[in-house]
Amino acid sequence: MTPPIPYCLNIHPGEGLADVRQAIETHACAVKARVSPDAPYPLGLRLSAAAAEALSDPAALEAFQELLGRHALFVTGLNGFPYGAFHNTAVKTDVYRPDWSRPERLAYTGRLAALLAALLPEGRAGSVSTVPLAYRRHAPDSDTWRTLCARQVCLQAELLHTLLQEQGREVVLALEPEPDCLLEDSRDVLSWFEDELLAEGRRWLAARRRRTPDEAEALLRRHVGLCLDTCHFSVAFEEPLAALQGFERAGLRVARVQLSAALRATVADEALARLAAFIDPVYLHQTKLRLPRGRLLALPDLTPATLDEARRHPGAELRTHFHVPLFFAGDGPLEPTTGDLTPAFFAHVAAQGYPLETETYTFGVLPDALRPASVVECLVAEHAWAAGRLAAAAAAP
Repeated sequence: MTPPIPYCLNIHPGEGLADVRQAIETHACAVKARVSPDAPYPLGLRLSAAAAEALSDPAALEAFQELLGRHALFVTGLNGFPYGAFHNTAVKTDVYRPDWSRPERLAYTGRLAALLAALLPEGRAGSVSTVPLAYRRHAPDSDTWRTLCARQVCLQAELLHTLLQEQGREVVLALEPEPDCLLEDSRDVLSWFEDELLAEGRRWLAARRRRTPDEAEALLRRHVGLCLDTCHFSVAFEEPLAALQGFERAGLRVARVQLSAALRATVADEALARLAAFIDPVYLHQTKLRLPRGRLLALPDLTPATLDEARRHPGAELRTHFHVPLFFAGDGPLEPTTGDLTPAFFAHVAAQGYPLETETYTFGVLPDALRPASVVECLVAEHAWAAGRLAAAAAAP
C-alpha cells in the first residue's frame, strides 16, 4: 500500500503560530480522516519567521508536540521559503527576501532546523526548503556577494552537522530552484554547487584546521541538497526526471520532491483570453515562451503586458508559474504540465525513495472554474491523483 503523501501547509493563510495550529486542527485533520484514517499522517509544515519564533518557546513547542500526537500527525519537513506574509497581500518578488546573503535568512533557517530536529520522528531524516539563494534581479553583480551567500550556506550546514552529532537528528537544507532565480534549472544548480559552494566550502570550512577539505565536502554534500518542485522545472522547459537524474550523477542530494503542476498553452487568442483570468495581485507567475529553434523568452510575471507580448508569437508554447491542482486535466486551450510527471518519473522517485509532498498553494487565487468546493476537497483529490500514480508505478512490471 502506498504510504500517505504529505501536503505543504503553505496553502493555508495565516502567519502566526495560532494560525498554524488552527490550520492543522481544521484542515489537516480533515484530510487525514479521508486519506489516512487508520495510520499516522505526515505534514509538510510551513512556519513564518514569526511562527517559528513563537514555537521556539519550550512550552509552546511541548504543546505543539502534544497537538501532533493527539491527532496522530508527524512532521516530515519544513517550508522555510517565505520568511514573512504569504497570503492576502502582494507577495510577488518579496517572497525571496531576505536572500542568502542576509543574516536574517541564516537565523530564520537555523531556528527552523532546530524546531524540525525536535519534531522529527526518531530515526527519520527531514529537510528545510529555502529560497534558491536570491531572485536574479535582486542579486548584486558581485563576486563578494556570491561568496557571502556560499559561506552562509556553509554555516547552515555546520549547524545541521552539529544537530546530527549532538542530537542524532539528520536535517538537510533543501534549496528550491525556481524560474528567474540564481538557481533556476539544473545547469545553474550544478554550476553553483561545484564552482561556488563546494569550492568555497572546501577551503573555508577547512581553514581553521578542524577538518580536511574532503571532510568539508562530505559535510556539505550530506547537509545541503535540493527541493525539486516539478512545476518550477516544467516552467523552465526541463523535464523533472531528467533533472533528477542529472543531480544524481553529480552526487547531489535530493532531499524532497514537490509534486506540482504549472499552466501551459499554445499562444492563440482564446488561450490568452483564458489566461487573463489567472492574473492576480498576490503571487509571482514567471512566464516563459518557447520560440523557434528552442529559444526561451522569459517574462517576469503574468500580466496584461505579458499577454500582449505573447500575442506577438502565435503558435509558441507558453508556460507560467501558476500552481494548478494536480488533478486538473486541462480545459480547452489551457493544459497542465502534469504530462511531465510520467510513469517513468513516478517509478524513479519510488525506486529512489525520495520524500514526496504535494504543493498547490494558490487555492485562494484560483479562478472559480478550477476551484473545488473546499480546500480539503482539493487536497484529498490531489492526494488521490499522486497516490494513484505511485501505486501504478509500483505495480508495473
